[in-house]
Amino acid sequence: MTPRVRAVCFAAIGYFDGDVKRIQHFLKVLQISSLIAEEEALPPQEEELLQMAACLHDIGIPNSEKKYGCADGKYQQIEGVPVARELLASLGEDTQTAERICRMISLHHSYSRIGDDLLLRILVEADMLVNAFEEGVPPESLAHFAEHIVRTQTGKRLFSLLYRV
Repeated sequence: MTPRVRAVCFAAIGYFDGDVKRIQHFLKVLQISSLIAEEEALPPQEEELLQMAACLHDIGIPNSEKKYGCADGKYQQIEGVPVARELLASLGEDTQTAERICRMISLHHSYSRIGDDLLLRILVEADMLVNAFEEGVPPESLAHFAEHIVRTQTGKRLFSLLYRV
C-alpha cells in the first residue's frame, strides 16, 4: 500500500467515525480490489487509483442516511462525490486524480454504465464479492451478476471459488 492510499484509508476511517461495519466493508473491498488488480496485472499507478476509490466507494452512506433515511446505492453515488472530492483535496490530491476516483464512486452501483472502465469494473466486482457475504445475496442473483456483469478472469475465478457460480 502506497503512502497516498494509506492517507486516504485513514481519512475514510476517520470520516466513518467509529462505524466499524462500514470501515470493515471498505477494507475488505480494498483487499479484494487489490487481489484482482494484481492478478489482472494493472500498472501500479492504476492499482493505486483503484485502491483509493475502494477506500472511498461508500463514503456517501452517512449523508445518504441523513438526507434520505437510507443507504440506497443511487444516493451513495450522489452523496459520495462531494465528500470524496473534499477529502481528496484536503490530502493534496490533484483534480484529475480526484475526478477519476469520483467518477468510480458515482457509478459503482450503476452496473449498466461500467463500459470499458477496467478500474470501475474491478471495484464493482470486489464490492459485490463482499456484499454477497455481508448481505446474504441470493444465489440466483449472484449467478446473474457473475454471468452478466463480471468480466475479469480473476473476478470470475473468485465468484466461482467463493460462491460456486
